[in-house]
Amino acid sequence: MLKNCALLVVMMFAAVCTSAQSLKPDDPYPLKEGVNRAVSDSLVGTHYWYFYAAPGNSLVTVRLKQATTLYGADMKTALTVTLTDAKRTWRTTKILTANPRGSEVTFAAKNVAKEQTIIVSVTPPNQKLIRMGGDYEVEVTGNVMFNGEANIEDPVIRTYDSKMNNYGTVRFLKDGTIAASDGTRGTWKAFDPDSRIYTVVIGAFTLSVQYRPGYGLVKPGDPNLIVFQELRH
Repeated sequence: MLKNCALLVVMMFAAVCTSAQSLKPDDPYPLKEGVNRAVSDSLVGTHYWYFYAAPGNSLVTVRLKQATTLYGADMKTALTVTLTDAKRTWRTTKILTANPRGSEVTFAAKNVAKEQTIIVSVTPPNQKLIRMGGDYEVEVTGNVMFNGEANIEDPVIRTYDSKMNNYGTVRFLKDGTIAASDGTRGTWKAFDPDSRIYTVVIGAFTLSVQYRPGYGLVKPGDPNLIVFQELRH
């Protein structure tokens, strides 16, 4: 039965270990120093990040590394990148495309007068029938500060829609347990934290899965095979 379910998942989600991200506009995820990687997905929604711009100059660079394909064919993917302050008093938007000339956008801020929180949002195409989006990177340099405290919590701790059997909505809890809406219980633990690979025991199954931001928990080595799809909150 699991094999048949997995086959169905592949058919439903044919498409394209990275940083975590937030799907909540009022609770963005902290960017870290260096390159932050994630996967934009039209079936999931907008990602929200933040950093602190300190007095001086700063630069935000966003790159589309690999656009989602459909049965191996390229699609006209366009990601909308928006910067705003925490109070939403201003905003600036640029479009990121798979075209080599448009695969990188930058936002330069010169002579920032005072510290402020900057929200970076990455929005996939408005397409709910097929997956569109792709792998992207965000990098912030200059006079900026980061808050890495949220990195302490494992990104797997969230709510998913089970794509195997009939578990329904599944919650991965901080204490290493799993609670499904149909009453099934289980456990999870990190097998390879750097690669975001986990061992999951739920019901009669023991699974090895990998966390992909925006997608959820997939079969390692096969990002199209979604076992637990991340839910947008």
